[in-house]
Amino acid sequence: MAADAPVTRDGAPPVRIVDEPETRVRRFTDVIALLATGLGIVLVLLIAEFALGTTEGLTQDIASISPLLQRLLVAPVNIFTGILSVVIPTIMIIDLLVRREPRRIIEALGAAMIAVILTLIVALVLLEWGTPELQDSLTPRGWETLQLPAYVAAIAALLTAAGRRSTRRSLSVSWNVLWFALAIAVIFGVVTIPAALLTVLLGRIAGLSLRYWVGSTADRAYGEALVEGLRRAGFEPRTLVRADMSHLTTQPELDAVTAALARTREGRVYALTTVQQHHLLVVALDGDQQAAGFASRLWTSLRLRGIDTRADVSLRQSAEATALVSHAARVAGVRTSRVLGMGQIRDTMLLVYQRPPAARPFADVPDDEVGDDLLDAVWAEVGRAHRAGISHRRLDADTVLVGVDSPLDEPTIWLTSWEMGEVATSVLAQRIDVAQVLALTAAKVGPERAVESAFRSLGPSQVEQAAPLLQGIVLPAGTRAALKASEHPKVLEAVREQILERSPDAEVSSENITRFGWRTIATLGLGIFAVGFVAVKFNTQQFLEAVQQANPWWLLVGFGWALLTFVGAALALAAFSPVRIPFSRVLLTQVAAAYISVAVPAGVGPAALNLRLLTKRKVQTPLAVATVALVQVSSVVVTIVGLVVLTLGSGSQGVLAALPSTSVLIGLAVVALVAAAALSVPRLRAWAKRRIMPTIRQTWPRLTQVIGQPWRLALGLGGNLLLTIGFVGAFHASLSAFGRELPLIDLAVLFFVGNAVGAAVPTPGGLGAVELALTTGLTGAGLPYALALSVVLVYRLLTYWLRIPLGYVAMKYLERTGEL
Repeated sequence: MAADAPVTRDGAPPVRIVDEPETRVRRFTDVIALLATGLGIVLVLLIAEFALGTTEGLTQDIASISPLLQRLLVAPVNIFTGILSVVIPTIMIIDLLVRREPRRIIEALGAAMIAVILTLIVALVLLEWGTPELQDSLTPRGWETLQLPAYVAAIAALLTAAGRRSTRRSLSVSWNVLWFALAIAVIFGVVTIPAALLTVLLGRIAGLSLRYWVGSTADRAYGEALVEGLRRAGFEPRTLVRADMSHLTTQPELDAVTAALARTREGRVYALTTVQQHHLLVVALDGDQQAAGFASRLWTSLRLRGIDTRADVSLRQSAEATALVSHAARVAGVRTSRVLGMGQIRDTMLLVYQRPPAARPFADVPDDEVGDDLLDAVWAEVGRAHRAGISHRRLDADTVLVGVDSPLDEPTIWLTSWEMGEVATSVLAQRIDVAQVLALTAAKVGPERAVESAFRSLGPSQVEQAAPLLQGIVLPAGTRAALKASEHPKVLEAVREQILERSPDAEVSSENITRFGWRTIATLGLGIFAVGFVAVKFNTQQFLEAVQQANPWWLLVGFGWALLTFVGAALALAAFSPVRIPFSRVLLTQVAAAYISVAVPAGVGPAALNLRLLTKRKVQTPLAVATVALVQVSSVVVTIVGLVVLTLGSGSQGVLAALPSTSVLIGLAVVALVAAAALSVPRLRAWAKRRIMPTIRQTWPRLTQVIGQPWRLALGLGGNLLLTIGFVGAFHASLSAFGRELPLIDLAVLFFVGNAVGAAVPTPGGLGAVELALTTGLTGAGLPYALALSVVLVYRLLTYWLRIPLGYVAMKYLERTGEL
């Protein structure tokens, strides 16, 4: 459609429309389907690799239940190939010709060609690098090599590129015919079940990739269809101007308010003028964008604590939920745009809103015109919503509108765009609202006036609770940009300082509201990979045979060393504790930490329980945190010093001692130079300072106190040394149980590496990562892989699994006595 085109209807005046329809769109659902198909291929290959007997048995069972069908079908192979190579393509090409979609025919044939090429590549890769078990699972009985019928993948790609199954009956029938033909092929041994599934999925990959790349025909409502949808909703349009496309916003019908709303609303936004000269706002929500919006909201709710996504997975549910929140806010007394009507046509939902009269976005108000009464009016509207249990969750300078013609010469504030809003909301979501308003007003008028207005309107309690949430992650993009462009440097830090001036006891340090970040995802992925790697290589029968051959006395010694680690950890905490705690309670706390290690990463459980034990003994939280941090820092120091001592005392023994000293010195010099060069970069130096200085500031006051009592320092360091000796001793006993020996320095280094890997990967107790690191190290030291894995599994049995029941008993006892 042209940028400015009239639409007429018999007996009705022409409608002027300014819009640019999108005839082809890239659907986010295709991306989701592409990822799911890729995952399906991985699962099929895993099943084919590790469930060979199951897939072969299932194929034979299917063939055995159809003797009558085998007698009826004289030439099953010819029927199978005929259906796939002739019938289905003919059905689809005729259907597309009737619908006059020659471009779609070319795309479907192109996807089929891509699928054939992809299948051939996969077949060559499997023949070259596939395991014998995998190749056997893809080879039908009586054949000499694997069979991946490329024409099956071609047909699957053709049907995928032709469109979505739900949109056309011909597609639905063709898919059913394909699966029927594949069933015949499996029955007669033409192809195995994994091969059939794999070829279909390869075809889906080709079809989905091409469909997303070239785009799909949009079923959105434009032009006459859009006007018809508005008429169904009860409105007679006169002009309809697109507001969310920058090159169309020069139209006289568009003003600052409409442009601001277009920046914040989800979907297409139009300025509507009816034949009665009513100026309204239309939001068009398109079905092809619904999945992307839902995925974005779901990701936000999964990543941020206290942000629950709405269960509106369909287009209609999304529109109705938005209208509900807007209506609830208006009923609560919040000045907001009223939903005047809703309609649906094609794959588009239409929401018609009242347009705020004589208003402008808060962003367009000059700084010198923002008085205290205006700031207080913003807080008043937010407060009304919160008192009704409603949160907005996207308050910025575009969703807050300021009236320009107030009859009482008082500021009039409108809150708009409730797409992210929520009724019956959580306290955390309302705290985020307060933090967002604090940030947007501080960027406008400065931290001092913003905080003063918040204290005046909300009171100290609500402002103090919002202070820890003054973080970029909870702020809308517009607010973050305004903060960067603000004349006030470090606005958020300045806001916290202003809050502290008024409430000195307030806790303003940033609160962690993210459940996970990209680093956590990456490390968790590595942990899952490590667990999978160990599980794939693990042979239960070999492990049981190895354990039966192990010396039971050495296993008993190893378990004794493992129990000694509890004593070492308890000595360290007792030495550094600022209050006197019975040693039995400290010891039981370390034992209880073994129980919660099944649910938390390595090292987190003992620290959490030690902190709990100290706070229950009336130790102030900052002092308790400093004490626990000092215990951890001293453990690191003992580890490093112990490694150096072992290296010096091991003489020429061990693989590490065999390294040329020149190489060692060069390596140390290179590391030192790299570290120095990195710290010369201001940003890296600032990052290192942010990471290191908080720990130093926490532990330094407590460390100076401990240094003044040398016996406490010696006892604490001795406890950490005993902890390390216990783990290394258990590792040595596990190796000796199988009749093998390694130099002490090698065992110590392997333990330190495994411990570091376990602490870095956030799996419970470092599962998978520790096993992979230790097994790799023992294999590199000359042990066969099967033996190395058995030694590591026995070591983990002694130092992790067998200690969990003891930890459970200790935890229950401490909970019953009120210590934890």
